[in-house]
Amino acid sequence: MANLRQAALAFALVALLGYPARLKAGDIVGKVSVAKPDQSIVYLETVPGTFPAARTTVGQRNKMFTPFVVPVVQGSTVEFHNSDDLAHNVLGVGSDEFNLGSFGKGMTREHTFNKPGQVTLLCNVHPEMEAHVLVLQNPYFARPNGNGEFHLVNVPPGDYVIKAWYDRKVKKQNVKVPAGGSVTVDF
Repeated sequence: MANLRQAALAFALVALLGYPARLKAGDIVGKVSVAKPDQSIVYLETVPGTFPAARTTVGQRNKMFTPFVVPVVQGSTVEFHNSDDLAHNVLGVGSDEFNLGSFGKGMTREHTFNKPGQVTLLCNVHPEMEAHVLVLQNPYFARPNGNGEFHLVNVPPGDYVIKAWYDRKVKKQNVKVPAGGSVTVDF
């Protein structure tokens, strides 16, 4: 029973100490005005700290990579899944070059992205297939919705460079994130 009380007290202390830290964050909201906003990514260039990697999936269906652009934190692994009735290849060109070879329907290959920057995904079997991976330093990124609206949440207060990636082009602005509330940035 004493261990249970100690655990409950420790949990309450962590929750209490962590609560003010969560209050000291702001949000960035805005809009990207491009033809296909859901094929763009808005992200912060650099945020102090280190951030955990994750796993995500890129599909191959109807001779297309989906999604068209994928943001990942450096060190993350992307699984490539082939849903077509024919073989595909995944070839990465850019900051992190690789070739996963050809693989058939229902098969998955993966690659861990350790070098920051942009990587263009190609299929050497089907030259019309193209997509992009943005390997970022931090997880403060968002894919705008169909109306171009985006929302970055719980950003530590400070001065940052915010970027909007669309069709291999990058636009950037400076932004000051408040300790609470939100700031608006439009591209």
